[in-house]
Amino acid sequence: RAVVSDRGLAGSLVRRLTFGAARSLILIALIVLLAGPQLERSNERTEQDWVIVLADRSVSMTIGDGPGGSTRDDSLSEALDAFGPTLAELAETRNVLTLGFDAGVYDLARGETGAFDPGEASGSQTLLGRSLSAALDRAAARPVAGMVVLSDGASTDEPDRRTLQRLRSERIPVFAVPLGSRDPAGDLSIASVDAPGAGFVGDRIPVRVALERSGAAEAVGGTVELVERSTGMVLATEGVSAGDTEITLVATPDREGDAVWDVRLTPDNADLLDENNSAEVAVRLVDRPLRVLLADGYPRWEFRYLKNLLLREGSIASSSLLLATGRRHIQEGDVLVARMPTSPGEWEEFDVIVLGDLRAERRSEDQQTQLRDLVSERGAGLLWIAGPGATPQSWRGTPLEALLPVSLGEGVSAYGEPVTMTREPTAEQLGLLELADDEAGGWPERVSNPQTGWSLLRWAQKLRPEQIKPTASVLASFLPITSGAEPTPAVLTMRYGSGRVVYVATDEIWRWRYARGEALPERFWVPLVRLLGREGLTRAGRAAVLSVSPRQTEIGATVTIEAELLDARLVDARPTSIGVRVLDEAGQPVATLALRTNDAAGRARRFAAAWVPPGPGEYTVESDDPAIGGGTLRERLAVLAPDDELQRPATDHPRLEALATDTGGGVLTPEELPRLRELLPNRERRVVGTPTVDPLWDTPLAMLVVLVLLAFEWIGRRLSRLV
Repeated sequence: RAVVSDRGLAGSLVRRLTFGAARSLILIALIVLLAGPQLERSNERTEQDWVIVLADRSVSMTIGDGPGGSTRDDSLSEALDAFGPTLAELAETRNVLTLGFDAGVYDLARGETGAFDPGEASGSQTLLGRSLSAALDRAAARPVAGMVVLSDGASTDEPDRRTLQRLRSERIPVFAVPLGSRDPAGDLSIASVDAPGAGFVGDRIPVRVALERSGAAEAVGGTVELVERSTGMVLATEGVSAGDTEITLVATPDREGDAVWDVRLTPDNADLLDENNSAEVAVRLVDRPLRVLLADGYPRWEFRYLKNLLLREGSIASSSLLLATGRRHIQEGDVLVARMPTSPGEWEEFDVIVLGDLRAERRSEDQQTQLRDLVSERGAGLLWIAGPGATPQSWRGTPLEALLPVSLGEGVSAYGEPVTMTREPTAEQLGLLELADDEAGGWPERVSNPQTGWSLLRWAQKLRPEQIKPTASVLASFLPITSGAEPTPAVLTMRYGSGRVVYVATDEIWRWRYARGEALPERFWVPLVRLLGREGLTRAGRAAVLSVSPRQTEIGATVTIEAELLDARLVDARPTSIGVRVLDEAGQPVATLALRTNDAAGRARRFAAAWVPPGPGEYTVESDDPAIGGGTLRERLAVLAPDDELQRPATDHPRLEALATDTGGGVLTPEELPRLRELLPNRERRVVGTPTVDPLWDTPLAMLVVLVLLAFEWIGRRLSRLV
């Protein structure tokens, strides 16, 4: 139409057609712009997949169970060095995330060559399941081609169902690289040490060592030494045979003071861990005579020989009382006493009280109560020697009945035949009844052999097993000769409060004198008396004592800290609380506690508080509160991590293999890690986004085109004089 409208104008036909076409283009451009044209571009990209590498950094990696004693961490370093080039190649086309893990995950920096330094293996706990879940969260909503786990498999948790389901549903294979020895490595270690808190110089002090075996160490033997730390002197040595789980070292110290003894275990074969082959015990040694009071109702043979034995023993200061006719006391011994003690102060002069066949009614109820408190509160020892007249039957219903390790409900009968005696394992553990001539001690077979004649005990009580209190332990048993009946308890011991009680169910040990003179009775009686005397040493001469229970525990367990006032003057001061501090290994305070009492009467002896250790290590609990009478009381506390991997050093390769199988992955050796390029699936994905739309009608270019066309036509027409 634009061309036709110019048909009547002057000028050449070409000009008219040209300007008509220009006007037509203007009209077309306007029509197009009015239609609202748009430019649409597609938005598509490629997202690379991820490879996650997890390296175990727990302390179990420091265990040397590899070839030539190499550690698991050595194997890890070698594997990572060989894996470096492969990681560098993978990083060109994939995202590689390198993480260390123990109780959680953390980043490990990777160099340009692909190798990375995992750092020190120091994590005290491995949580494989939690670490897998945390690693997946780090790559959430991203395509993961696979995970590589380099570990010994030891873990205190398992991958939970949610984590395994996520690995399966997202088709993420786990490739496990087990490190360390697959076969459980042998480790012989010290599990715990139990020793008296105090003892006398020249005393035989037993130190019980509990052993723990793992893996191939079931058949491993070795040697255990008890060494005085200050001098390096070896106090005792015992061999460990295959299968032994407990041994007893018996030391005879020759100097007083506070001593620290080291227990050292040396296995015969190469051992997995050296860290668990030592322990220490602290012992307070006192160089003074053991103070013993012996009381009996009549001069029976056992009383006569025991009295003389105590007189001969230079390390014992004894007082002997015999209740004669008319209730008069016949006194003998190193230290003469006019009568039985009648006040707590008089009782406290003695470490051990020996009661023979003495009728209960000869002692007042106050005396019995004082003696009971002496044992329970001051830690004194009480030795009962049974007799046919009064002990133990006459003590039924008295304050001292609780200190008998046998129940008196149905009475106690006597054997109608001779018996011999044999030692039980508990006595060996306590270092007691070592009657043999050799230095190692032991129980001579001839003492249990009725053919010797002198070994026969003509009178003994027949204690039925059901009469023995649950807290009592049997040290020796009677062997009936004629009837061949089952053995019955002969010597029993029992803790009572802070002290200890021993009960001997015969008064015929004197008959053993016909074998070797005084040697056998002395080896029988003196260690029993010393055992009882040791219990009170930690409290003797002190105004107050501080105790921690248990002395070895785990993180999260509650520890009871207790202070007990022993001096009556401190009790009379009626303190309301006692302050204590808890110090760490560096001597820095970690807690301040106030020990309190529940005694509403206002004359409390015991003050206690509960405390939960914040972490593993050695702690010192101390108090210098004026309420304890001056000075500083200290106790030590060992706190172990419940998940301490060095306590369970074995690998767990089956766990890693099961994880790889459940997720469709595989198990690789460190040398096979370069094959990972072939094994990893390609999980990269093309992501199509929303197209980008740009409108064209309102752009400057569109306006410019229209203006150019209009200008061209108008200027052309003016120049051609077509206007």
